[in-house]
Amino acid sequence: MRQGLSLGQKFWRLFLTTVLVILVGWIPLQIAIARLLVPLPEAIVVLAGNPNRMTFAAQFWQQQPQLDIWLSGVGVDNPRNRQIFQNASVPESQLYFEVRSTDTVTNFTDMREELVARGLRHVYLITSDYHIRRSWAIAFFVFGSRGMIITPIAVPSQGFPSESPGRVVRDCLRSILWIFTRYSGADLNPDLP
Repeated sequence: MRQGLSLGQKFWRLFLTTVLVILVGWIPLQIAIARLLVPLPEAIVVLAGNPNRMTFAAQFWQQQPQLDIWLSGVGVDNPRNRQIFQNASVPESQLYFEVRSTDTVTNFTDMREELVARGLRHVYLITSDYHIRRSWAIAFFVFGSRGMIITPIAVPSQGFPSESPGRVVRDCLRSILWIFTRYSGADLNPDLP
């Protein structure tokens, strides 16, 4: 004879069902609505890491000079990057720097509320080709949970292998954790001071 579920089992079943509903329904619905309301990107987001991304973003901006550029990552506001955008005639008033993030997940979590507060619902995401899959997956959860979408643009790079599926899954789980707890696990990185 089967006994009833314990309170703990009921909690975990409810929790997992809730997460599944959110992942399968809520975020894609938010993204679909945003795509209907805002079919064209309203800004450019560039992730720090490879300097080629900044040069590419500056050149890309010249095709759409009405867009603001958001640069995300520790040290992204350095003189070299500023010079790249100055050389491309990007006005300083159209450059925004998010300098707190220490990894790809925090690039999105640290920037999301500022973008939302400014009414942005659709952004270009510029990052390296080897990094685009993981970045898009993180943005799906972090930005998508607030009804924001990205149009990814991969900057060609040589000598870098695509990131492993394990890294993508790990950061998707970190993103989901962040949605529910505002904790991304970034402080567990042994390379951070």
